[in-house]
Amino acid sequence: MLDAAFARVITDFCDPGAAPFIPALGLDAGAFRGLLERLLPHYAAAPGWLAAQQAAVGTDGILDEFRDLLELLLAHRAVPDAAHRDVAHLVAAACMGNNHLWQDMGLPSRSALSTLLAAYFPALAAKNTGNMKWKKFFYRQLCERAGFTACNRPSCAACCDYDTCFGAEE
Repeated sequence: MLDAAFARVITDFCDPGAAPFIPALGLDAGAFRGLLERLLPHYAAAPGWLAAQQAAVGTDGILDEFRDLLELLLAHRAVPDAAHRDVAHLVAAACMGNNHLWQDMGLPSRSALSTLLAAYFPALAAKNTGNMKWKKFFYRQLCERAGFTACNRPSCAACCDYDTCFGAEE
């Protein structure tokens, strides 16, 4: 399941023609090449694709969000190893997509995503006590880190955007 998620996110977000383009999932060239060799050894990239992965992740707009999300995930990984680092990059890149996170990762369901997040980022996943949608939850965590809260707890239930944050993901 995780290999398929990496394949999906690499295909969707490491394409130089994609918007947003997340070169090498934000990994350095060596780590990205190692990831490709391990997970996608038979991947036939288009000419120039691998060279395009050498670009640095930008520092404006949506890619600032990528860096912030990556920092949040790296700070909460269960083990500070390469596998957990790679999953942090995977999740942060997929958060840049337009669908629910589990869909942008090519996972079969939100519960599969929740299981993955609990395994790789248990302390962070445990903070989602209200079962908020994962992208919304991550952004809320970023706002709280910055000292900004969109609403005071426990007022979410009274908020007009409740269904946007907590509703069904289908």
